[in-house]
Amino acid sequence: MQKHSATADLRRRREHLSEMATRGTHHEKSIAEEKLQRLDAKYDFSAAEEPPADDIFAGWDIPAPSQNSYEVLKVKSEWLDAANLIKWMFQDKFQTSSSWRSGPAGSQLMLQARQDDVKRLKEFAKNLHGTIVAACEEFASGRNIRELERAPFLKGIYDGLLDEPRPVGTMMPGFSPVAKKKAARVRKPKKSEQKSGSAAAIHPYDLGREAGKKMRINIPRDQLCEEIRLAVAGREE
Repeated sequence: MQKHSATADLRRRREHLSEMATRGTHHEKSIAEEKLQRLDAKYDFSAAEEPPADDIFAGWDIPAPSQNSYEVLKVKSEWLDAANLIKWMFQDKFQTSSSWRSGPAGSQLMLQARQDDVKRLKEFAKNLHGTIVAACEEFASGRNIRELERAPFLKGIYDGLLDEPRPVGTMMPGFSPVAKKKAARVRKPKKSEQKSGSAAAIHPYDLGREAGKKMRINIPRDQLCEEIRLAVAGREE
């Protein structure tokens, strides 16, 4: 079986598993060793790999730990779910702790970092959050979307940004666009009667995941929104 080149995220995951296999409990060591074997069987970790220049994570070092907290993002309450993606990203990608501080004007994301790093981290958070908000607004497209649609869309964005795989056979998170039958007598449409652009054709998670992948390679925000608009339009035909 041909191995795929390991991404930076997979290398980081392997390092974590290696540490667990060395320092964990007996049970943790056993699990970590099994996962390491599966990773090594599937991916090639022998060659060093640099992220492409247009990757938004290219050129980043893990920020130095600090006991001091600084504001890196301020958001209104209606966009707290989107801003939480930034919080999780700082934790998962940069291993940097953060917390929310709420006030009458909104919520502030307080990041534990050195003051020398704050300016760049703040710019990163503001730009990425702006793109995520724009994607959500385009996804809504003037309609009232349900919470169970927005949640998997945001989950997809996050997984796409971090290149997180979704194991084959697992359930889609959150929302199913296929309406449930209201009564046993409701006739299920034949395949020939179903529209190719129906809601079942694309799931909010899949749409978000594709958007997240494009955010990671930093495609222009207008282009990203146009692609989401076309996807949503096809979904509603």
